[in-house]
Amino acid sequence: MSDQTREAINYMARECKDLKRRIEDQRRVVEQMHTDEADAREAEASLAALLDEEASKLRILDYMRTWRADKFEENGNQSHTATVD
Repeated sequence: MSDQTREAINYMARECKDLKRRIEDQRRVVEQMHTDEADAREAEASLAALLDEEASKLRILDYMRTWRADKFEENGNQSHTATVD
């Protein structure tokens, strides 16, 4: 085998190794992107659940404030009626 042939074969072997390395790097990047997308979807779902929970708490607090104001008004009217009699 001539030196030129040997150099050509070595060059092709190096190129093949380099190509395999780049393909593996790309595979890892794609895998990481899928993981990041899954993490983002999970975070978004958690945030949505938290916001729903907070909205529910706010609705309950609003109901309690309204109820308390109604009771306060009702008690105020009863005491006013009692003093008028």
